[in-house]
Amino acid sequence: ADEMKAALHAIARWRAEPEASLACPRCGETGLSLADHSARPYAEWYQLSCRACGLEEMVHIPLGPPVMGGLD
Repeated sequence: ADEMKAALHAIARWRAEPEASLACPRCGETGLSLADHSARPYAEWYQLSCRACGLEEMVHIPLGPPVMGGLD
């Protein structure tokens, strides 16, 4: 649970500041590599990789279904 929380924090930081140096959610070393593989508007997918500890994980963040409708 703590590792997932740290991964989500790293993703949020990367989205706010794409050039930021990120810490690995597993080992804490800087240099985490993050790539966006999202299929919006249905889901967000992020590939996290760390050279220091060998982390290779894909994080899935489901998004709500698109809302159909218009203005009244």
